[in-house]
Amino acid sequence: MTTTVPGSDVALWLREQRRRQGLGQAELCARTAQHGGEAGRVTQPYLSRLERGERALSALTPERQDALRRALNLSLSEWTARTGLRPLAPHPSEDILSTLELVRVPVRALATAGLPTAEAEGRVIDYELVPLRDHRPGMLVLEVQGDSMSTEAGGIRPGDRVYVDPGDLDLREGRIYVLHVPGLGLTVKRLRRYSDHLWLSSDNPDHPPLKPEEATVVGRVYFHQPRGQRL
Repeated sequence: MTTTVPGSDVALWLREQRRRQGLGQAELCARTAQHGGEAGRVTQPYLSRLERGERALSALTPERQDALRRALNLSLSEWTARTGLRPLAPHPSEDILSTLELVRVPVRALATAGLPTAEAEGRVIDYELVPLRDHRPGMLVLEVQGDSMSTEAGGIRPGDRVYVDPGDLDLREGRIYVLHVPGLGLTVKRLRRYSDHLWLSSDNPDHPPLKPEEATVVGRVYFHQPRGQRL
């Protein structure tokens, strides 16, 4: 599974968890051996590199990842949400409810369903806990700001979040995409064909379709998370 937060953030979080337990690096390494035996032991030099962001957690074997998680007294759900790494099966002493697999993905206010905003205005505004079944490698979570994709039945409204798959770039009529329009920024639109041309169409009839001279597909919207109904 892909790590869902920058490596430097994971490194800081890992160091904070160790300090919260009141452990030195050597003590934590000894605990990994207690929980995972020799197969789960994380050496002090390697732990030091993890905390400096010089090594990725994903480079550890699953046994060492699990031993480190248990040594830090972290639940399966928190480990997955913070690191994006699939854990091993729960230890018999752990609550089965903690096995819910979530991936922590940053939310950016880059998408607008109205007038596209400048790309430079995008920033991380929150984090979304995405169920593993809905997670895709490199996915984006964007919060919509305009109303051009709203409908009487609901549609995509301001404040809603959309999951975007940047690996799905094949244009298909009727699907919703996030596109970058030079000089304008990012926008969320449905692809429609009128005559022999593809247009960026809005679901809200008050907003006319767009036909920019140039546009780059960022990815296809494959999941819509209405405001107030997210994890």
